[in-house]
Amino acid sequence: RLVTVLFPDKAASGALADIDRLEERFLTHPALAIEQSRLTIDSMARKAQNNILSAFSLLEKFDDDRFAALQGDEEAIDHYEDKLGTYLIKITSKELTPRQTADVSKYLHTISDLERISDHSLNIGETAQELYTKQIVFSPAGSRELHVMLSAVTRILELTISAFLNNDVDAAYRVEPLEELIDNLCDEMKLHHIDRLQTGECTLNHGFAFNDLLTNCERVSDHCSNIAVSLIETSAGSFDTHEYLSEVKEGGSKDYTDLYHAYTKKYALQ
Repeated sequence: RLVTVLFPDKAASGALADIDRLEERFLTHPALAIEQSRLTIDSMARKAQNNILSAFSLLEKFDDDRFAALQGDEEAIDHYEDKLGTYLIKITSKELTPRQTADVSKYLHTISDLERISDHSLNIGETAQELYTKQIVFSPAGSRELHVMLSAVTRILELTISAFLNNDVDAAYRVEPLEELIDNLCDEMKLHHIDRLQTGECTLNHGFAFNDLLTNCERVSDHCSNIAVSLIETSAGSFDTHEYLSEVKEGGSKDYTDLYHAYTKKYALQ
C-alpha cells in the first residue's frame, strides 16, 4: 500500500489530477463548478473510450502487462464516477439557471454510462484472457464477423465521445442508426454461430466466449445511445429518452433511414 501511495500508476495519478479540479470552494460559483465538472467528465470520456480500444487490442494480441494496465484504468473510471457524482449532486443544491440545471442533469446521466462502458472494457479484457489461456481460436468466419463488429463499435464510440466532447448535436444524431445496426448484427452473428456449432465448425467453448463478446459490444453500443440521446434532449430542453427513441425508430425519418443503410453497407458481414 505504501508503494502504491509513493509511486501511483499513471492512470491513478492522471485521475487524481483531473479530480483535483473539483474543489469545494468552486461550489459557491455554480458556473465555475460546472465548468470544472465538464473538464473532468471530458477526461473520463476519453479514458473510457481508450479502455474499450485497449480491450479490443487484447483480443488481437493478449499481454499480461497490458491487461493489468486495463484493470487499473477501469478502477480509475470508477473513481471518476464516485467523485463526479458526489460533486454534481452538491451543485444541484445551488441556485442554477435552467441551462445549468440541464447541463448538470446531462452530466449525471453521462457519467453512469461512461462507467458502464468502462466496465464492459474489463469484461472484454477478461474474455481476451480466457481466449489466450485456453488457446481458443475462432473459425475464419467467426473471426471475420467479429472484426466487423469491433469496427462498428469503435466507430460508434468515436461518434459518441466526439459528439459529447464538442457538444455536437449533429454528430449525436448519427449514433442511433448505428446502434440499431449493431443490435441487428449481434442477432445475425449469434444465428450464424449456432449454424457453425451445428456443423461442428465451432465448439461450445467458442460459443460462450463469442456470445460474451457480442453481449458486451451490444451493451457498449446501448450506452453510447444513452449518451447521444442525453445530448440531443439537453439541446431540445427535454429528457424523455423513451419518447425520443420511439419517435426516431417508428417515425423512420429519411435521414435516419439513409444513415442506417449507409452503415449497413459499411459493416456488412458478408
